[in-house]
Amino acid sequence: MTPKRIVYIDTDIALGTPGAEIDDAAALMLLLASPGIQIAGIGSVFGNTSVANVTANLARFLNYFNRDDIPLGHGAENPLAGNLDWFKEWQSGYGQTPPYTGKLPEVSACDLLIDTLHQFPNQLSILALGPMTNLAQALQKSSQIIQLVREVIAMGGSFDEHPSSPEFNIHCDPVAADRVIHAGWPVTLFGLNITRQASFTSRQFAALSSCHPALDLLKRQASFWIERVTAMGWDTNGCALHDAVAAAYFLDDTLFKAMPAKVNVNTKPGKSWGTTQIQENKAENNNIKVVKEVDAERCRDLIWSSISKIWEA
Repeated sequence: MTPKRIVYIDTDIALGTPGAEIDDAAALMLLLASPGIQIAGIGSVFGNTSVANVTANLARFLNYFNRDDIPLGHGAENPLAGNLDWFKEWQSGYGQTPPYTGKLPEVSACDLLIDTLHQFPNQLSILALGPMTNLAQALQKSSQIIQLVREVIAMGGSFDEHPSSPEFNIHCDPVAADRVIHAGWPVTLFGLNITRQASFTSRQFAALSSCHPALDLLKRQASFWIERVTAMGWDTNGCALHDAVAAAYFLDDTLFKAMPAKVNVNTKPGKSWGTTQIQENKAENNNIKVVKEVDAERCRDLIWSSISKIWEA
């Protein structure tokens, strides 16, 4: 029997916050539905919405799947450096996140990650779907964890030939991202240039079953999210599920080709704050890899078939 892949997820899930992004939820759906994945823990972090909203969304989401057995951690409220003033206008378009009346985590995401790594030494893969602040805090608290990590897979950065604007996750906390990327553990980065290739139409979302509460919520929130990204010119009559692409790596890594590269994160305040650049064939070591190619059609099929079958679970 093939052993299960053990994964710890760090997320700023916004499904449940009206008007906010939906891709973290899609990523979690993929992994929750896969019998080959053991989710050892999940930490919330600020990002798409406040960490209080993220934590409520996360607990509610897992309750939909009757997965209260998965340990949760309450994560960072703010970045290590800088602020999110640049994001306030966008967040003002959100509706109010419904409170979650069930049990919320008391342990910090930082401590949960450290404890989980000691529980699964050299077996645990970390999937970072939001700002990397929790991971950076864990490194600061216990640098020994570097030796315990199997790999870090992160949705973060934009590695086009001439990136002109920062990717959201990195932009939220460039200092944390820089520390995590260069910590010395194996890191694989999925940039926007790759994740944008997994886009899904309004018609596809509308056709989803409403027989499962998570799917029903995804279906309803996708409609509003697509309206927002279409108005911004980011997508046309659909949206990309960025985080789901990174999650798909755990289900079929043959979909992707990554290469060692030297990665620079701009941590100097200014217009370029949070931008990322790579120098191919100039890797400082083999620890840092950037995904350069994706079999987009197969990746989309994997993501959508997994999400569409959630109601059968």
